[in-house]
Amino acid sequence: MDPDCLAISIPNSSQAFILVNREELEQRVLVDGSKSSIMIDESRVIRAIEIIDAEITGKNKLINAWKNKLAKGFGAIRHRLSSVRRSAPKSKHVRELEAENRRLKDAANKEAGTIVEMQIAGLIPMKGKPPFPLRNIHQMHYGCDWLSMVWNGDDLHLIFIESNLTRTATNPSLTETEGLFRTAVGNKRVFPHHCHHWVDMQGNMHWDRT
Repeated sequence: MDPDCLAISIPNSSQAFILVNREELEQRVLVDGSKSSIMIDESRVIRAIEIIDAEITGKNKLINAWKNKLAKGFGAIRHRLSSVRRSAPKSKHVRELEAENRRLKDAANKEAGTIVEMQIAGLIPMKGKPPFPLRNIHQMHYGCDWLSMVWNGDDLHLIFIESNLTRTATNPSLTETEGLFRTAVGNKRVFPHHCHHWVDMQGNMHWDRT
């Protein structure tokens, strides 16, 4: 799944799901009696192509399969869709409104993420006490958002934190990597290691692993 939930690839296939909004379904264009064209942001299409290509890299059978389908008839459909788009171009005003709408959505998402980060950093108050001390907090760029290191006597506890903000009544979902992190921790399949990396006077590199 794409981190922004724009697209989801299907393992061992050249297929994917693309996020489509209700209004986009309502604004579909009928191509013929059995096919419709749904206008979606190009960014979602590009992301779907990227994750499909990542899924089928080196799998020549899957690559040839979708190319053969394209040659056998999808090209004609693409031509009809192009004709529909040319016959009903969007006005400059509509394009400007769509661009402004995307800008406002991006700003809202960025602001929501900033709020969560400021709460974790202790810059603004939370609406409740966290279940562990937030003293040694380190931002992470893989698997989760934060790592909290808490000493309990001589025991060191590593707490991986995933921060999200939701505007719905349901719990926010996790990406595939975030889910793997939670599963590994829950199944006690996390193995701590310590490595002292240093260079001596002769320029020799050392990796002392514990």
